[in-house]
Amino acid sequence: MKFSTGEKLRIQFRKSLRKGYTKNAELDPPVPPEISSVLEAGERLDVRVDSTKSRHYWFTDRRLLGKDGSGVCELLRYDAVVSAHWMFKDFWTSRVRLLDSEEKASTFKRDHFDRLEIELPDRLVVLDGLDQAYDPVLKFFWWITRV
Repeated sequence: MKFSTGEKLRIQFRKSLRKGYTKNAELDPPVPPEISSVLEAGERLDVRVDSTKSRHYWFTDRRLLGKDGSGVCELLRYDAVVSAHWMFKDFWTSRVRLLDSEEKASTFKRDHFDRLEIELPDRLVVLDGLDQAYDPVLKFFWWITRV
């Protein structure tokens, strides 16, 4: 069975929400005026994730929007995503040598477990403060980038 990108997103969040793992996300959230004003024709808002860093991520059926104190902006389009990385893209090459003790490794993971780097052809987009929503978000991006 072939699922649309929007269906893949909804499946990941529905599973996580049903199990009670994700407390900072809402499926089919009400659409505030500042978000509805930037939606494209026919675009559907599927999920809102409230970040621990005072940011809101709005997942539509085709792109990811971010909202913070400075307003709403498009962070990425799903069809441009090359890959998704848990915490850091270059973790094993640049950061692992800094974790020379169990305590440092534990602290590092605790501080960054809810951080993703989404690789686009021209840049990396950092999603930070996702709390437990990091899991369905990461699985969603892995699913849509699978060839």
